[in-house]
Amino acid sequence: MNLTYRTVFAATAALVAGTAGALAADLYGGSMKDGGGYAPPETTRPAMFYARADFTASSNDLGSVHEQPNYLLNDTHISNSRMWGGGIGMYFSPSVRGDLTLDWSNSASVNVAGNNSLGSAQGQFGVKRMVGLANLYYDFDTRTRFTPYLGVGLGFSRNTTTAGDGSAICIPCGGTATITTDGATKTNAAGAFMAGFSAKLYDRWMLDAGYRFLYTGDAKTSDMAVTYANGTTTTIPSLHVNDLYAHELRVGLRMDLR
Repeated sequence: MNLTYRTVFAATAALVAGTAGALAADLYGGSMKDGGGYAPPETTRPAMFYARADFTASSNDLGSVHEQPNYLLNDTHISNSRMWGGGIGMYFSPSVRGDLTLDWSNSASVNVAGNNSLGSAQGQFGVKRMVGLANLYYDFDTRTRFTPYLGVGLGFSRNTTTAGDGSAICIPCGGTATITTDGATKTNAAGAFMAGFSAKLYDRWMLDAGYRFLYTGDAKTSDMAVTYANGTTTTIPSLHVNDLYAHELRVGLRMDLR
């Protein structure tokens, strides 16, 4: 009987030891002969920040152009322009992100003409913009490579006019005159509304394309020098351009930063 008890006890101890060894192997990556310890599963850390670069084609328009204090030029036109820029952004959640952008435009040509009882005038000058915006976007999760979004932006626009010239017919003066003006700079509040989509290209790279309505405020020239046909000169107040805005098509690249 003593031998039987010792045999059963030894068998039970061996079973417990074997079970404990198997559990340890499961928990810590196998036995010594399996090689290596526990390896946690690999996961890709989601990006928190991104960088962007953009090209913009702008169809420009304006509200009005007038000479101080109240001479309204009744025939105005501004040409289209292009912008280049970039920025840095942050993902706040899977659907909400924001970025800071800075864009520069080439010079758009402004042509003006007007007439009243005193005579008529016409001329041209250029206006270019540097626009800085803080933007906020909502990304619609389609669970595909394409992500539509809506966005708004608020910031500033530094509008600079370039040198210009023109001509005038002055009835009280009895002759013609030439007009020249130098550039000037005016800084305004700016705002934007965006709608577009992003498409995943490869790993961290995305194509970003869409529409932007951009409001950049006002611009002005310097005071204008008028030279009459008889050689006399005078100075008249600057031209003021009111309510510059643009309908824009934008395309660019975003790169996630990890």
